[in-house]
Amino acid sequence: MTDQNENFLGVYDSLGHRKTKVVFVQLGSPKSPKVSDVRTFLKEFLGDPRVVDINPTLWKIILNLFVIPFRPARSAKLYSRIWNGESFPLIDNTKSFSDKVSSFLKSDKVEVEYAFLLSSPRVDEVWDRWEREVSSSPETAATELLIIPMFPQYSESTVASGMDGFFSVLKTRVQIPPFKFLTNFHRSKAFIDNSVVQIDNFLERFERDGKKSDKLIISFHGIPKRRVLYKNDIYYKHCFETYFLIKSRVKNIDARDIVITFQSRFGSEEWLTPYTEDVMEELIDEGAKNIAVYCPSFVADCLETTDEIATELAEEAKELGGEIQFIECLNDDKKWCEDFSHFVENQCEGSGETKAQDFYYMQKEDYKQMEKPSMKSEPLSANAKSSLKIVFLTLFLDLVGFSIIFPLFPALAKHYISVDGDNFFLNLIFNGIETLTATGGAGKLSSIVLFGGALGALYSFLQFIAAPVWGRISDRIGRKPVLLVSVFGLALSYVLWFFSGSFTTLIIARFIGGIMGGNISTATAVVADVTSKGNRSKGMATIGIAFALGFIIGPAMGGIMSLIDLTKSFPELAAYGVNPFSMAAGIAFILSAFNLFFLYRNFKESLPEEKRGNAHSSERTFNPLQLFKPLPYEGVNLTNFGHFLFLMAFSGMEFTLTFLAVERMNYSSMDNAYMFIFIGFIIAMVQGGFVRRKAGQIGEKKVALMGLICLIPGLISIGLSTSSFLLYVGLFFLAVGSSMAIPCLTSLVSLYTPAAEQGHSIGIFRSLGALSRVIGPIIASIIYWKFGSSSPYFLGSAFLIIPIILISMLKKPNEAI
Repeated sequence: MTDQNENFLGVYDSLGHRKTKVVFVQLGSPKSPKVSDVRTFLKEFLGDPRVVDINPTLWKIILNLFVIPFRPARSAKLYSRIWNGESFPLIDNTKSFSDKVSSFLKSDKVEVEYAFLLSSPRVDEVWDRWEREVSSSPETAATELLIIPMFPQYSESTVASGMDGFFSVLKTRVQIPPFKFLTNFHRSKAFIDNSVVQIDNFLERFERDGKKSDKLIISFHGIPKRRVLYKNDIYYKHCFETYFLIKSRVKNIDARDIVITFQSRFGSEEWLTPYTEDVMEELIDEGAKNIAVYCPSFVADCLETTDEIATELAEEAKELGGEIQFIECLNDDKKWCEDFSHFVENQCEGSGETKAQDFYYMQKEDYKQMEKPSMKSEPLSANAKSSLKIVFLTLFLDLVGFSIIFPLFPALAKHYISVDGDNFFLNLIFNGIETLTATGGAGKLSSIVLFGGALGALYSFLQFIAAPVWGRISDRIGRKPVLLVSVFGLALSYVLWFFSGSFTTLIIARFIGGIMGGNISTATAVVADVTSKGNRSKGMATIGIAFALGFIIGPAMGGIMSLIDLTKSFPELAAYGVNPFSMAAGIAFILSAFNLFFLYRNFKESLPEEKRGNAHSSERTFNPLQLFKPLPYEGVNLTNFGHFLFLMAFSGMEFTLTFLAVERMNYSSMDNAYMFIFIGFIIAMVQGGFVRRKAGQIGEKKVALMGLICLIPGLISIGLSTSSFLLYVGLFFLAVGSSMAIPCLTSLVSLYTPAAEQGHSIGIFRSLGALSRVIGPIIASIIYWKFGSSSPYFLGSAFLIIPIILISMLKKPNEAI
């Protein structure tokens, strides 16, 4: 490489030697329409952070678990329709275009090559060839590079992606010539004039055949609106300029019959509108039968034009009684190649004034026709994303601490009976269980299993008491102090659990943990602080995902940690209260300590002083009946009580589910942990993939109702289950239903509540939820033991009709709040 570098420097320094290598860069196509080749292509394409710019970690999970396993088979069928047996249109047209442009070059100081981002030859292959030229023929080798991404309009997802590809190669090279990019040519006379000729010639030929195009659609490839509105991607402006310049020059159709649209949506977020297929349907409904479509986002036909427009859109139009006339891209049209050749030479060798003459320019008044994009559900701000990450971590760790003990309940009971059998609190719990179940019931299990329900109910009861208190305090003094104090308390509870040699210490630890676990209302209020009405459901879905992942990791961690008994490896630790379950407590403490440090260092107060409630608004009564006192905000009460009743049925299922699994399927503690992992996984996927993206568009009320209705078949399936298959079918419906209902009901409470009262209102909401998790398991257990294991599930499914009715009565949140 040293000799080559010397050769290159010698070439560049030689007087009179200046030559530019122009590289046309296109995206590329799969090697073939085989599923394996399409999968490789899509994985690289969709893995580009410029193409899909959501959270990289989340997108990797979605891409590898849900896109790559399924989408390639469907895409392969589409690619097979444009496969000529050897190649694809994009590859063939790019090669032919480059050859023709090269043939029209008049200057010996300009040469043309092509490269693909995802096909061969790639940018690094072209670079390798150039380095060999420098080494073997320095007197004729190019000394400069001009890279032209063959996307007329600039966009981060296309042109910037191509630039990334170039710079990734650049980082590995020693020889780096002077280079520059041409980032757009959408206003170039070569592109606009030839596009106009392409359209006019097509319309003229069509009319000679005795037909006339009623409308002309100028269809651009779409991108998410978020990129334009919040990332300042200039793509939409470039599309309008292209549309305006073409529209004002086409002769064979009235300008009033030319419309701009956007195609090729991917994912569920809002993309640039109007959508091509929607406009096509509207035009046919209005009487237009022959609709011509031209796609100036592309200079070479590809899957998005040849198949999506010429085949799929044409078929849809035919079904509606219309006809699509597809106008091909410029491809390797002779005049286009000749004009672009002259354009390239000018860009390489012309003066600034000469280069400027290659473009059309628009007047300020021309842009008055450009509609500004707007979104129904705006994306989260940078501040909101930062706050949500911290809230996510806080709640996730809280839920890990809450659920890590679930698989340990039976073993915990046996342990403390053997080592602390005379303990007052232990005997109090079991005497209560014996009294409760004295009448017996069908398929009665040992009362030791109900020990878990007792400890769980204690934790939920304390959350019920604490949630409104923390919420109201945070309304008064701010969110950060409350979060810091509560997380510190949780860490302390895990320390006590670690050293809980006696059952009394365990009870104290769970007591402190339950009180501090009431910080969920404060964390939820943070979400309300940093989101708007239009995207609050996205923020609340983040909370739901934290809950779901907490329920995945917590039980799994508890099950695994139960295999590590510190007292067997270090018997002397038992004298300090270390017990067989201390390892789980130690891990929970480490996570909480990290959370405390992270909160202190990174969390910025989300509630400004001017929005904090006064002392009067922070008054609080410990009378539980006050929770049912109507709040003065329309919609909050119906939402609160609907959520309370729904969670009664759902939590009854949660706490009796392990009993049913043990009784019918003889499940072990790890089998029970797998059930919680399955539920949590489904919840995370639904909330991350559907609720976060669609709830704001569809409406929180509608999505909540959909979720509540999904719970009914879930409960019935579990009630009927005699096998793991039917049990997991029921768990699937329950997970899907709860993943839609919980975050949307939370969003509704927030939407109905003024900013200064978010902590109070959401605190009541969370407190009622905690109360339902106390009452629900108790009622469900009584029904379970007195009437059989199926009874709480059948009755619960019927009971859900009440919250469904309550939520259906809700009105649209008051926009003035």
